[in-house]
Amino acid sequence: MGAFWQNGYVATSVSDVVRETGLNTASMYKEFGDKDGLFREALGYYRGHVIGPRYQILRDNPNLAGVETFLKNVLTGAAKTEYKGCLMMNHLAQKHAISPEAAEQVEAFCAEIESLVETALRNAQSDGDIAPDKDAKELASFIVFCVHGAVLYGRHDSKKDEISVFYDMIIGALKH
Repeated sequence: MGAFWQNGYVATSVSDVVRETGLNTASMYKEFGDKDGLFREALGYYRGHVIGPRYQILRDNPNLAGVETFLKNVLTGAAKTEYKGCLMMNHLAQKHAISPEAAEQVEAFCAEIESLVETALRNAQSDGDIAPDKDAKELASFIVFCVHGAVLYGRHDSKKDEISVFYDMIIGALKH
């Protein structure tokens, strides 16, 4: 997972995978079939164990407070010096270079995020925290759009300082 995350699928060679995992080539092929099989396994692991806790915020708090906490978490992470992006988002930009099955995993991940945010926004409307005339689906798409942008900005050292100002802008768009 680390090699794919750092270098991307295309730039990660089978030799890199063998070095990173400690498996020999024959074992890797026996266990995963090929590099793509291992990559899809890495995407699944990342979704469940690495980035999953971030989205658990929205499951545990499907409301405005959850959206606010989720956004703070994403933006704070993206502003860190050691930030290397999101394995899923990094490969969304390279979906032409990964298998259709891996691209489906990435797209399903993005759809899940948007659905969790939309549910939280609908609940926020029911709670009176967001105006009922706002389109929750559209706002959820906007938030995910902003998350994608934060992921990209977080990979550019010259943009990291700008990330913190986006939180207030995003929350302002929800409330006004």
